[in-house]
Amino acid sequence: MILEIEHYTVRFGSFTALNDVSLGLPRQAIGLLGPNGAGKSTLIKAILGLIKPDQGRGRFMDYDLCQPNKTLRKFVGYMPESECLIPGFNAVQYVSYCAQLNGMAPRDAFKRAHRVLYLVGLEEARYRALDTYSTGMKQRLKLAQALVHDPHLIFLDEPTNGLDPDGREEMLELIRDLAHRENRCVVLSSHLMRDVERCSEYLVILDKGQVKVQGSIRELCAGEAYRYRLRVHPEQGKEKAVAILKEKNIHVDNEHPREPQFEVRLSADLKPANLFEILSAHSIQIRQLIPRNYTVEEIYRQNVELTGEQVYAAKK
Repeated sequence: MILEIEHYTVRFGSFTALNDVSLGLPRQAIGLLGPNGAGKSTLIKAILGLIKPDQGRGRFMDYDLCQPNKTLRKFVGYMPESECLIPGFNAVQYVSYCAQLNGMAPRDAFKRAHRVLYLVGLEEARYRALDTYSTGMKQRLKLAQALVHDPHLIFLDEPTNGLDPDGREEMLELIRDLAHRENRCVVLSSHLMRDVERCSEYLVILDKGQVKVQGSIRELCAGEAYRYRLRVHPEQGKEKAVAILKEKNIHVDNEHPREPQFEVRLSADLKPANLFEILSAHSIQIRQLIPRNYTVEEIYRQNVELTGEQVYAAKK
């Protein structure tokens, strides 16, 4: 783990923003989820040393998080949700200036700025004034300034906001590459659960100042032994297969009738082989039978009560 905290508690007067939080972050793409007010921003500030916890201890690389040390910020990058650009600058000036703020010499900062602008796909626009940039270009530029000083830990706050579908996919691909190819810890804080599911390997869910879930997405979303997604031969009739299984008192979830598949839940006395026996006896061929995995949204719903607005945002 690149970062570990134990029993972190942060209070603001009578309000407890973080309540006995213990957490470990590996060098992977990490999805950080939680409703507004869950404590995500407070957690990030506490990790950066901007807020001192009332109790608990933590370690980032070789640094004690409870001891004042601005040096550790050189190893952390941050891409804010809100606009943080400087009017009148072009991309090279802006990114190299951010590099110098992190202690790089001007010549090295200039070279590094060109490199990261190429990485995020802004090499052709690196000398354009920032006020002529589109929303998507500004998002890429914010990512560039977060990377310019070569950090080990990177926080990305809603990095796909305002992007069209192509730009969104390119941004997610960049995030995946940063974690996989360069062995960095990239923390993606987002309300878009599909984005988290597509580019993250590890999941942390906060709610009311507490960690509700943390762990590998593959393990958290793994299918259960009794839940399966079943597809039959299209010419033999999905509706007929559903009716037969229901007659055998097998739970069938046919939530999307127009799709060529449905979900079954088996009782303890049944095995997947029994499905083949039952349907083959009626000349219905099973084309596919796979464990029914959870989605990140389902994991989130199991641990956090969503409002109507949050349900809509999660499905975007």
